[in-house]
Amino acid sequence: MKNVLQIILWMLPALGLPVILGFANAEQNNTLCKGIAVNIDNSDENFFVDETDIKEIIYSKGDSLVGSPVSQINYNNLEQLILKNSSIKDVQVYATVEGEVKTDIVQRKPVVRVYNTAGESFYIDETGSAMPLSSKFASRVIIANGNINESFAGLNLFNVNKIEENDSLASKTMIDDIFTVVNFIDKDKFWKAQIQQIFINEKNDIELVPMVGDHKIILGDKKDLDSKFRKLLLLYQKGLSKTGWNQYSIINLKFKNQVICTKKQ
Repeated sequence: MKNVLQIILWMLPALGLPVILGFANAEQNNTLCKGIAVNIDNSDENFFVDETDIKEIIYSKGDSLVGSPVSQINYNNLEQLILKNSSIKDVQVYATVEGEVKTDIVQRKPVVRVYNTAGESFYIDETGSAMPLSSKFASRVIIANGNINESFAGLNLFNVNKIEENDSLASKTMIDDIFTVVNFIDKDKFWKAQIQQIFINEKNDIELVPMVGDHKIILGDKKDLDSKFRKLLLLYQKGLSKTGWNQYSIINLKFKNQVICTKKQ
């Protein structure tokens, strides 16, 4: 008898769990939407969208959601609708037990703004994808200009990372080189603060324009960036810090084991 009682006591919680879950599901089915809360990740200091923009997207389908049973809301459709905004990288839409519909937004992060020879301007984001400009906000990133022929439409067909994997495409474009250099600079606090512009000259050499110092820096190509920037830092520390930042008009790093400086006339 004692063993039978113990078995019954063990079974009661298991038997009660479906009942509890049933009540919870019924309660969820009866919960009405009380409002929409929008959370936007601005940790990268990009402000392409705000709460009003997101709510306007949701309301554009003709339903405010407020008063609707949360169990009947199509959250996947809402996410796909919001993702049509070209500034948004990821979104999660869900309901709380209190009936609030929450929308968590992650914005795309530009790393460079490109100006091509056709007069177009657009961003390349951290994933290597082309991103249109926003009338709402301009991201403070490195500028790339000069002999750049790639169009926004063309880059929508090929992610920059895909270009790097294809030798025939990589040989015809400078975008992948620009992206590689920008990512290198972006990972170093000093160079991120010092380099403001990338210029592609008529020889397709990569030139850098610094924030401090009236000179241009010729990198050449994207190879051996560690070595090139190490040589440049050494020149800054041992040379320009003593002679002055405006001593040279050109600092050429494109040749291996050499730094060729051209003095100002």
